[in-house]
Amino acid sequence: MRLSEPFQTKRLQFRLLNVDDIDVVCRQFSDPDMCRYFSEPPCDLEDAKEIIAQYKNPEGTDHLRYGMFDIETGAFIGTCGYHYWDHNLKQVEVGYDIWKDYWRQGYMSEALPVLLNICFEHLDVDCIYILTHPQNQASIASAAKFGFEVCEPCRQVDEQPQICMKLIRTT
Repeated sequence: MRLSEPFQTKRLQFRLLNVDDIDVVCRQFSDPDMCRYFSEPPCDLEDAKEIIAQYKNPEGTDHLRYGMFDIETGAFIGTCGYHYWDHNLKQVEVGYDIWKDYWRQGYMSEALPVLLNICFEHLDVDCIYILTHPQNQASIASAAKFGFEVCEPCRQVDEQPQICMKLIRTT
């Protein structure tokens, strides 16, 4: 599997973001409800273009972000991916966000196993971690459901307080 190739699960189509997605990316990362737990400030259209451009060619880079779309309707559900891939430490940070209309519908439970497999199998890391806002109980619960445990930060962060949770590869 090439990381840039689209793929799907039962309800979701995963593909790289493109310029046609600029409006939903801008909406996703500028909405006050969504930004409540983000470490980055709300974005505008220019920022949305930069986000899309940054993740355009993931092969061989330390970051990747997929757009997640409903298979039946084509509706934008959210994004997921990885960044801060540290080859020496064999660890990577994952991130995900679900548009608020789709919260609590099991989309992360469907998407996270795919993302974990990509990281363990294609990146050959031994540790996957997330950083999440301490008040984002839904994200903390989603990660814990898949075996992530609270730990000391896996990398230095300057943003607001974050909880680090990691998952170690089992052989």
